[in-house]
Amino acid sequence: MLALLLVLTATSAASASDFWDEVKTPGLRAYRHDVSRARMALRARRLAQARDAASAAIERLPTRPEAWLVRGLAAGEAGDLASCAGDLERAHAVDAAALEDPVDGARAGELLARAGRHELAAEILGRILARMRASDGRRGLYALYGDVLLSLGPSRRAEAERAYREALRTAPHDPRAALGLALALRRSDADDEEWRELGRRVAALGRLDALLLGLDVPEVERSARRAVVLEAVGDARGARAAWASVASRGPWAEHARTILEAGR
Repeated sequence: MLALLLVLTATSAASASDFWDEVKTPGLRAYRHDVSRARMALRARRLAQARDAASAAIERLPTRPEAWLVRGLAAGEAGDLASCAGDLERAHAVDAAALEDPVDGARAGELLARAGRHELAAEILGRILARMRASDGRRGLYALYGDVLLSLGPSRRAEAERAYREALRTAPHDPRAALGLALALRRSDADDEEWRELGRRVAALGRLDALLLGLDVPEVERSARRAVVLEAVGDARGARAAWASVASRGPWAEHARTILEAGR
């Protein structure tokens, strides 16, 4: 009897809460229903349905972040990266805390990196990693975090190095993190053997093109990683051609030109 009374009391309290939520925010109940439908459709990979349901929620309450987030994730899964980035940026602008959920935030960070929004991706991934418990997923996110930080230019280089080292701490043979760390160290202008050893280790795997293709970084950052590996194995001519590509544009162009000038 006591258990039944507790259940009825809790149900009554929840109903009262829903009632007053609706009074304070008209349309909230329907909004939550639409968001729930959107999330279920997203989990089932019914991406058009997920986007439609999220859009319906946005029409009801455009100043709440979750529908923007879910619609952005669905757009990203569908390959519409421009719409994805726009919706995720809107969710973040409405309430940055909406992207702090480890699952939603990690996927948002990955999609924003793929869309070339590295500044926002770095912010979201940094907040997610600070809250996540140790796991394989966290290790993979550290490598991605390093990639987006390094893409932003010299002011974030030291942070990128720390992210790559954290990724390698739990996965010493991760080629993505090893390659990123090699580049971060090369860009520190430290004249040591560590970056060369990392570059040779990646080269020995024999899958450099596939590894580079799988990175969510600008093309010049792929060229920079290629240059580091070619330098490490002694291919000065190939490395110079790759650095020349990096020197043409981007936040690391000046550093690449310095390397080219030093090699004359």
